[in-house]
Parts: sequence; structure tokens; C-alpha cells
Amino acid sequence: MDNERIQNLINECKQIEEDSLYTAEVHYIIGHKQKVKAFWFKFIPVLITLGSSFALLVGAPNWVTWITFFSALITVINILLEPEKESKNHFIAAQNFTTLKHEARSLYEAFKDFMDEKDFYHEVRKLRDKYNLYARLTPPTDDEDAWEKARERIKKGYHIADFRQREDNP
Repeated sequence: MDNERIQNLINECKQIEEDSLYTAEVHYIIGHKQKVKAFWFKFIPVLITLGSSFALLVGAPNWVTWITFFSALITVINILLEPEKESKNHFIAAQNFTTLKHEARSLYEAFKDFMDEKDFYHEVRKLRDKYNLYARLTPPTDDEDAWEKARERIKKGYHIADFRQREDNP
């Protein structure tokens, strides 16, 4: 096997692994934000409706019905924007990129020694194509705060296996 070509394939695996790590983390963060937003979009209108309905029952002035009306508008917006669906889409994307990260790592760390150069090339190519496909099919990750938070979490070592940390710091 040509060591330079093999090293290039290993580097490509490492690039896919790192790209997948960051992209997955951002999707998890955005998914969590969407999940929280969905909760509040459901919970707040219910509280407003309960409060204003009770107020009307005990004799509050009719202008209180406007509060109920605005609560209904928030509910309609929640139905149209579907923040729960967005959250779910980001979590699915995060899971797919996490799986891809593990596939890339295991390919260059564990499996490459059991295949010839051509097979290794084809496996790396499949991983790159899969990453590109996921990038096209998943929701956008244009939240700069989420990227910064992901970068911080990754730099702190949240995704490093315990046995690897022990190897690095005996």
C-alpha cells in the first residue's frame, strides 16, 4: 500500500469525523432550543386561556376576551410553525451525523488494516458521499450562537471517551 495515499484517506476520515462531530453538536443544540420553544408555545396559551376564562366566569370585564383571542392566535402560530417538528428534524440530523462520525473513526482506526487500498478508498468515498447527502437533506444550522456553544463543548472534551482521556493524561 502507498503510505501517502493511505494517509490521505485517513486524513479524509478524520475530516469527516470532525465535520460530523461539529454538525451533530449544532443540530443537538438547535433541536433543544426548538423543543423548549415548542413547550412554551404550547404552555403559555393554555395558561392565558385558563386565566382569562376563569376571569370571565367570575365577572371580569369583556375586554378580557381579547386576551383569550390573542392566546388563540399564539396557538395558531404554534400549529403553523411546527416547532416540535423542527426539533425532531434537528435531533434526527444530529443522530445521523453522530453515527457518521463513529463510522469514520472506526474505519480509519480499526478496519483499514483489514482491507486493501482500493477497498479503503471506496469506503472513505462512501462516507464522504453520505456526509454530503446529509448536509443537503438536513435543516440548516445557521444559528451562530449554537455553533459557538458547540465549539466550546467540543473543546472542553465532552465527546472524548473516558479511556482516551486516560491515555492522554496518565
